[in-house]
Order: sequence, then structure tokens, then C-alpha cells
Amino acid sequence: MKKIINTSIILLTAAIITLAFTPNEASADKAGCDAFLYIANNSLFEINLTIDGFPSGNLLVGKNKTYTVTLAGDTGKRIKVKAEYLDPDYIDPKTINYVTKTKLECGMSDTIYVAFSK
Repeated sequence: MKKIINTSIILLTAAIITLAFTPNEASADKAGCDAFLYIANNSLFEINLTIDGFPSGNLLVGKNKTYTVTLAGDTGKRIKVKAEYLDPDYIDPKTINYVTKTKLECGMSDTIYVAFSK
């Protein structure tokens, strides 16, 4: 009886340790994860931002903000940012397109500095 209890305790402990240290499925953890994009407006104009085709509001002169970008899968993605500003010398707004330096993956971040001058 004592031998059966000792054996069952050892097997139960081994099973708990195995389950605790088993890695989770990587693709399941990364599905729908977030990456972060820090954008600083160092220009003389207020800018309107469009991140990956979605309007993301405006950013005032001298301000910065961190945007969260949701990635659909477990592959990296380059994020496209369109900065649009109203130049007082022109009727139509001017735009500059930015792309992140690297492909962002889950939990990664990148920085974009916007600087328009005359």
C-alpha cells in the first residue's frame, strides 16, 4: 500500500511538472497580438495620421503618441503611416508616407519622427 502511494505521488508530481513547463503553441499565442508604434510630431504643422489605411486622428505640433497596431497573424508586417498636413501656401494638403524600418512582430515597437519645415 505504501509503495502504491509513493509511486502515485511521484507520477502525479512528474505530470504536474511536465504540464507546467510544456511550451504553448506559438501560433495560438501570436494570433491577434499587438505591436506598438511611437510617432513624434517635430514639425511646424499639425498632422493627420492614417496608420495602415485606418484614420488615427491628429497629432499636434511638438507632441508624441504611442499607437497600438493589432497584427492578424504570427508573421511580421511593415506598418505604413501617412502623415498629412495643411500647408498655408497650398490649397490641397500635403502628405508624406512612412514605412517602419523593420517588420513588426508581436510585442515589438518602432519609432517614426515626422518633421516638416519650410
